[in-house]
Amino acid sequence: MQRTLILGATGFIGGNLVRTLVARGEYPRILVRPGSSLSFLEDILERIEIVYGDFQDPESLRDVTKDIDVIFHLISTTSPSSPMGSSLDDAVSNLFPTIRLVESAMANGVKKIVYTSSGGTVYGEPQITPIPEEHPLLPKSVYGQSKLTIENFLNFYARSTTLDVNILRISNPFGAGQNPLKAQGIIAVAMNCAYSNQVLKLYGNGEAVRDYLYIDDVTEALILVAQKPGSSIVNISSGIGYSVREIVQAVEEVSGRIIQKEFIPARSSDVSVSILSNRLAFEIYGWSPKIGLYEGLARLDYMRKTKRCITLERRTPAKIHHIAVTCGNL
Repeated sequence: MQRTLILGATGFIGGNLVRTLVARGEYPRILVRPGSSLSFLEDILERIEIVYGDFQDPESLRDVTKDIDVIFHLISTTSPSSPMGSSLDDAVSNLFPTIRLVESAMANGVKKIVYTSSGGTVYGEPQITPIPEEHPLLPKSVYGQSKLTIENFLNFYARSTTLDVNILRISNPFGAGQNPLKAQGIIAVAMNCAYSNQVLKLYGNGEAVRDYLYIDDVTEALILVAQKPGSSIVNISSGIGYSVREIVQAVEEVSGRIIQKEFIPARSSDVSVSILSNRLAFEIYGWSPKIGLYEGLARLDYMRKTKRCITLERRTPAKIHHIAVTCGNL
């Protein structure tokens, strides 16, 4: 059995990956900053090796990568909405630590790094749809450029060393554990607005098209890629596009609730269409999505109606602020 390390285990994809690995009988190691909430993993903490440290601390990276075969690098300190002036901070908090991570990994004999990139931002405006991996890479956002720069460094190490590097350009994941108060994840935000009677703010005219992928399909892809030797770059996507308006309508249909909407100016960093081809992932790994949009929404709605949810907390010295409610796994 592979010894795995997950960076970003308290995030949406990372938390679900931890749960999936534990369900498979594995005992993954995670790097967690002191004070981070582990509420999403509360029922399985005894089956996880928890190491407290900081992704930006070289000593933490040297220690946490010891005796590890595969690293899942899921950390990102920025989002698609990060402003143009955030490039330097992005490099300091994402690029430089990733380089140190690779150097620590190689020094400790790690065999493989699996990195979650962004299929929705690294390509820019599509010249062909669905977008294949060989499409020109012309990001419109700092976030997309950061992801691409990290990809380039990782590819350099894959070419120049014995380290395997797998880059997964993931479309728009949704599902259990996604924080509806973060700056990304329209489905989580819309579902939360449906049940809290809050106004849903939509950029532009709501006609931007994306493909959406249920989180269980994402974790399956991560595990399949980690098990196969060799390096690769693949899209992980549904391959089916929905406009934002169609997504909101689908949430309303599944939840049986009407969402109040407010349209606000579009962002210049957003692409108009992003639908990714998943052909290569099937050819290399035999992976294809199994859970469609409406089935995924029905699962989320069921979890809310049966109150299988977890309250995330932001702690301060004085008090606890409840900031989000996210649905736990069935």
